[in-house]
Amino acid sequence: MDLQNTIALLVGGILFTIVASLGDHARRRTPLAWHAYIPWHAMIFGGVAAVLFGAVHLYGLARAGGL
Repeated sequence: MDLQNTIALLVGGILFTIVASLGDHARRRTPLAWHAYIPWHAMIFGGVAAVLFGAVHLYGLARAGGL
């Protein structure tokens, strides 16, 4: 993976986490709506995992001189 893919992973993970957090907030507001059955916590976890993976990869690129 090069720098552009790593930045895309970071931005995508951040956006995914934000959207999932908004969905979880909507689920708590209206617990019987259609969106209450989507696994928001798992999506938040996936977004955070993508951000952490991207951050570690960006750090590895910086150490290897790939920036």
